[in-house]
Amino acid sequence: MPQADYSAALARARQTLATLEEQAAGYTVLTIPASLVNELAEKRKEVARLEALAAGKSSDLPNTLPRRQPFFGREKEIARALSYLAPDDRGWGVLIDGIGGIGKTALAVEVAYLCLEQARFDAFLFVTAKRDRLTAAEEQPVPVEGSASSLDAMLDEIARQLGDQAVTRSSGAEKRTAFLDLMRNYSGPERRVLLIFDNLETLPPDEQTPLFELLRRLPQHCKAILTSRRRAGEGGGWLRLERLDWDTARQIIAERMGRSPRLEGELTRVGEHRWQELYDLTGGSPLALTWALGLMDRRMLSFDRLLDLLRGADPDSPLLRFIYQEARREMGADDWRVLGTLALFAAPASFESLAAVTDLTRQALESALERLSGYALVDAETNDGPYTLHPLTRQLALGELEKRPEEASTLRQRFARHWLDYARRYGGESTEAYKTYDKLEAAWPNLEAAAAQLWRATGLPAGPLRDKEAAQMLDDLADALYNFLFFRGYWDEAFRLAACGYEAARAAGDLQAAGWRACDAAWIHYSRRETDRAAVWADKMATAMEQAGRRRDQAAATQMRGLVAWQRGDPDEAERCYREALAAYRELGDREGEAIVLNSLAGLMHEERKEYDQAESLYRVALEIAKELDLTEPQAYITGNLGQLALDRQRWDEARAYFEQALPLVREVGRLDLVADDLLGLARVLEEEGRYDEALPLAEESLAILEKLRDKDVDESRDLVARLRDKLGGRSRGE
Repeated sequence: MPQADYSAALARARQTLATLEEQAAGYTVLTIPASLVNELAEKRKEVARLEALAAGKSSDLPNTLPRRQPFFGREKEIARALSYLAPDDRGWGVLIDGIGGIGKTALAVEVAYLCLEQARFDAFLFVTAKRDRLTAAEEQPVPVEGSASSLDAMLDEIARQLGDQAVTRSSGAEKRTAFLDLMRNYSGPERRVLLIFDNLETLPPDEQTPLFELLRRLPQHCKAILTSRRRAGEGGGWLRLERLDWDTARQIIAERMGRSPRLEGELTRVGEHRWQELYDLTGGSPLALTWALGLMDRRMLSFDRLLDLLRGADPDSPLLRFIYQEARREMGADDWRVLGTLALFAAPASFESLAAVTDLTRQALESALERLSGYALVDAETNDGPYTLHPLTRQLALGELEKRPEEASTLRQRFARHWLDYARRYGGESTEAYKTYDKLEAAWPNLEAAAAQLWRATGLPAGPLRDKEAAQMLDDLADALYNFLFFRGYWDEAFRLAACGYEAARAAGDLQAAGWRACDAAWIHYSRRETDRAAVWADKMATAMEQAGRRRDQAAATQMRGLVAWQRGDPDEAERCYREALAAYRELGDREGEAIVLNSLAGLMHEERKEYDQAESLYRVALEIAKELDLTEPQAYITGNLGQLALDRQRWDEARAYFEQALPLVREVGRLDLVADDLLGLARVLEEEGRYDEALPLAEESLAILEKLRDKDVDESRDLVARLRDKLGGRSRGE
C-alpha cells in the first residue's frame, strides 16, 4: 500500500476511535458494555499498527500477543512496568511476580499493548510455560495449547515466531548462543523487540539461571517482561502484584454482570453493599473473583450459596489447587509450620513473634520465610518483617492445619501463650501500665485472636470445660487486658472478654478470678447506665467473692453494689454499702481501696446529698492518699471530680483550674471517658463565662468520645453541644 494510503487509513481509524471513545464517555466505568471495551481495544491496536506503517516501518513485524481483554486498575503497577521498559533503563526489563491468579499475565499483556499503542516496540513475541489454566466455566484445570515446558522449548517457540530454523536445530548452551545471535541480527532501531516469557515458575530450577543470564545479554533494542509465581533473577526491575483494590474489583464484577443477565439479576438483588463480602473472600484475586462469578453463573447459585462455598473451600479445591500447585510441590515441613503459624495471626507478625510460636531456630525461620516470600506466599513490609498472608493463602494454610491436628494444637497453644505473655508484659494494673498501652493497641487484633482461640478451646458455654489450662489462660488474658481496653475505649471488647473470662474462671474453679471478671463486666454496664445488667453482674461478683472468702474482695463487691444502688435511685443503700466497704478497707490497711471508696462516697455527698463541704473534704482526703501512693489515674479522676464540684458551686475560676490540671493527667493515662468528662466540665465553665466559640470545640470532642463509648453522660454532652450551637446561631465546630 502506498505511504499516502497508510496515512489515509490512519486518519479514518483515528476518527472511528474518537467516535468509540465518545460513546464510552457516556457510560460510567461500571456500566460500559464489554463489547464496546473490546471494540475500543481492537481499534487502538489498529491505530497503533497504522501509525507504525505510516512512519515507514515494516508491515511484517510479528505480534503474537494474546487477545487483549478488558483490564481494570493497576495504574501504579503499569507505570512502574513501563518505566522498566524505557530505553534509558539499563535493565533487561521487568519480572512480575505474585501468587497464582493475582493477574500477572493479564498485567504483562496489558503493558505490552500499551507499548504497542505508544510505539515503544515494533515486534511483540509472547511465549508461555503455563501447563494448565483455570477458567470461570470449568472447575478443573485444563491443558493450555502451545505451552512450552522448558527453556529450550520457549526459545524454539520465539524463533519460530521470527521464522528462524537455526535456533531449533541446537540445544542447551549452543541454543542460547544461537538465540542471542538471532536477536542481535533481528533487532535494531527500526525493529525494537519486546519478549514476554510467561509463568516461569514451571520451568525446572536449573533452567531459570541460564534464562536470566541470557536476558542480561540481550541486545540494546530488546526488552523482556517475565511473569512468575516466585521471585528470581537479577538485572531487571521487579514488581510484585498484591490484591486488587476494592474499586477495581467492583469494576470487574460490573463487567461480568454485563455478560450475563442472570448474574446481573442476582447481584443486583443482593445490592452492591454486599459485593465486598465476595471481594474479601476471594482476597482481591482477579482469577478467584472471576472464577467464583463463573461458578455462580454456571451452577445457577445464589449469592449466599456462593459465599458459603467459598468460606468452606477445601485446600484441595480446584481454585486453591491451581493457585498454589507449584509452591505445594516444593514446600517442606518448616515452610508449612511457618505458613500455618502466620494463618493464626490476625495482624502482621513480627519475626520475634513467629520465632516464639514456631519454635524454629533463627536460621531455619529465615530460610523458610525466604522461600515463602520467593513464592509470593508471604508478604513483608521490609526484609525483617512484619509478615502477612494473602487471604487465599491464609485459607490454604488453615485448611492444611486441619490435616495436622497435633501440630495445629501445638501451634495454637504457643500462639496463645505468646500473646498472654505479651499482654502481661505491657498490660495489667500497675500504676505505670498505661505507658505501654500503645504496644497493646498495635497488637490488639492478635490479642483478640488469642482470646477467641482460648475461648474455643474451653468448649464453653455449650458443654463442659474441655481444657482447664486454656480457661486459666483466658482469665489471665482478660485480667491483663481489661484496663487497657477500658481506658482506650474498647468497651464492647472489654465486656466480651470479661464475660468469657468469668465463665472460664468459674468452670475452672477459680472463684476469686471469676469475681473480678464479673466486676469488670458490671463496671462496663454501670458506665453506660445499663443499671439492670450492671446489677446482675454485681450480684455474680458478690456471690463469687463470698464463696472465695477474701475480705478485701468482698469489700470491693460491696462497693460495686453501692454504685448500682445509687444508679437505681437508692442513695441510702448506696451510702450503707460505701461505709461498710470503707470500714473493711481501713481495717485491712488497704489505702488504695480506701481512696477509691472515699471518692465514691464523696460523689454521693456531692451529687445526691448536695452536701458540698463534706464532699470536698472526702475528695481531698482521697486525693491525698492517691498522691501518697503515686496513683496517677485516681489523682486524675479525683481532681476532675473536684472541678465538677466547683462547677456546681458556681466557682468558675476554681473549676477551670481543676479541669485544666486534670486534663493533662487523664490524657497521659489515656482514659477516654475521663478525658470526655473533663472536656465537658471545661466547656460548661466557658459557657458560663460567655466564651461559646471556645466552649463548642471542647463539647463536640467530648460528645464524640461519649457517643463512641455509649457512656452514661452522653445526653448531658449532647444537650450542651446543641445549646452552644444555638447560641452561636447554628454553627458547628470549625465554621
